[in-house]
Amino acid sequence: MIVRSLLSGAAFAALTLIAPAAVAQSQPYERMGPQQDWTVDVGVGALYSQDSNGDTGGKANVVPYIAANWRDRIYFSPFEGLGWNVVSTDTFRAGLQLRPRFSPDDIEGLTLDRPDFGAGAAVYAYQRLPGNIVVGGRVSRDVTDVSEGTEYHASIGHQRVTPIGALNVSAYVRGGDRKLADAYYGVSPAEALANGIPAYAPDGGLQGAGATAMLITPLSPRWAAGGLLGYERRLGDIADSPVSQNDDSWRVGAFVVRRFGG
Repeated sequence: MIVRSLLSGAAFAALTLIAPAAVAQSQPYERMGPQQDWTVDVGVGALYSQDSNGDTGGKANVVPYIAANWRDRIYFSPFEGLGWNVVSTDTFRAGLQLRPRFSPDDIEGLTLDRPDFGAGAAVYAYQRLPGNIVVGGRVSRDVTDVSEGTEYHASIGHQRVTPIGALNVSAYVRGGDRKLADAYYGVSPAEALANGIPAYAPDGGLQGAGATAMLITPLSPRWAAGGLLGYERRLGDIADSPVSQNDDSWRVGAFVVRRFGG
């Protein structure tokens, strides 16, 4: 393979070990190396987000990174939470997840009751098409009484090996019910009176569309570095919320990770 010839043997080994798990363990992209019985990835990353979940401004965080996988059946990652591939074939995966939902940042100048950290129970299914394109989606429901809402998410993605590492790009749309929209973008009458903004009760429906890109670059047989970039445009009723005057959000990050496994 031409791309493989541009990488050192050690670098290609690191790529085949680390890249698939770092991108998505629920999605059946073409395998880049032999399956291991178990793996644990440990590292650290830096993340900058701009106007995520409303007009929250820019915020930078240093965050730990840990991911684990057992025979492509049971897995954990910061992106997908705890998951189980109930059905796992070469081109199709379907299963269950317990996904984290992080608390949104406060909005400067406003005193609002923003949701706490929560989690959702999700079901998903993804199919690989020719060209290493994966399509599918998931439906999740809050199980921590944070919103009691339901969210749906559909995506199409592509993964390839480049001269500097594994690149995954995807586009998606997401939506949810009224409870989910109200928890994150609603304004109660009491909050409206206290902050001098209109009360707002959004309905359910389409809530956003966006794209993400992630690049995993091998450093050695057990070490790799990665970068990610994401953009989303808020849509529907949540775009009309008084806490979302700017409907564009960005996220950029970088991380370094070390793999353990056998």
